[in-house]
Amino acid sequence: MPKFFITAKTTTTLLDLLTENLPKHHDAETVITCGGAWFGRKNRITDPRFRLKKNDTVQVYVNASQGLFYRIEKEHVVFEDEDLLALYKPGNLNVHAVPSSICYDLSYGVRCYLEQQGIATGPVPPTPATRLDRPVAGVVLFGKNKNSERLLFELVRNGKVKKWYIAALEKGGQTVRLRIHDTIASSGHKTALHPEGKSAATCFVKIDTLAQAEIYSVFPFTGRRHQIRFHASHYLTPVVGDIQYGSRNTFAPNEIALLCRGYNLPWKGKNLKIRLSESFLNAFYQRAAP
Repeated sequence: MPKFFITAKTTTTLLDLLTENLPKHHDAETVITCGGAWFGRKNRITDPRFRLKKNDTVQVYVNASQGLFYRIEKEHVVFEDEDLLALYKPGNLNVHAVPSSICYDLSYGVRCYLEQQGIATGPVPPTPATRLDRPVAGVVLFGKNKNSERLLFELVRNGKVKKWYIAALEKGGQTVRLRIHDTIASSGHKTALHPEGKSAATCFVKIDTLAQAEIYSVFPFTGRRHQIRFHASHYLTPVVGDIQYGSRNTFAPNEIALLCRGYNLPWKGKNLKIRLSESFLNAFYQRAAP
């Protein structure tokens, strides 16, 4: 994500400063209104008329999604009732806003979706109860109001939300079933074994063999950062396309072959099973075995 530090030489507006100093192929007003300009580390500025004094410095992030607004597609609604929303997140999409944009992420799409139903969300976008890394596709859970949001977070915190993933791993793994329990920690952009890290448990069960990949059902019993990705690469073979953890093959631009298929959770007195439809699963298989 390109980043610029721009210092005002005189008193000026944010729009004028960026128009004068950003590369010409970036539209300064779009960069600002989409949330790419920061004054200090914690102050995002979205008003082009914001006044800057001489020697004030702004931090500016740019990317290709600025000017785009994410919208929830009807076929991406996996489950919905008056309190709970389960959505398919495509790969190469952030769950939350990023420094360069507040308009192209799943949470922004949920806020727009709920507002179309007459449900006010306030100035802060809805918070997902479950999260997926940007390159991972699959189901994400949102509460449609603050009470259901709190309930979902409590269920996740207490280990009541059971997750099911499908992963395409690179050829070479002979293991049919493997249950892993170790301690891991994140350093920088990667996760690794660490004797003083947090407990991490994952079960891999091979369910199919394709020409170029082994397909596993994956059940994470804890929710550590990059847990499945690290466990696959360290104990089996890397997830297809996961260059960060040693994959030698590509899956799709900025995506890896890991899909959150669904969840089991107690909901309104029942054991609710949320699953992606077969069409999503078939599409995943087709991409894993071109």
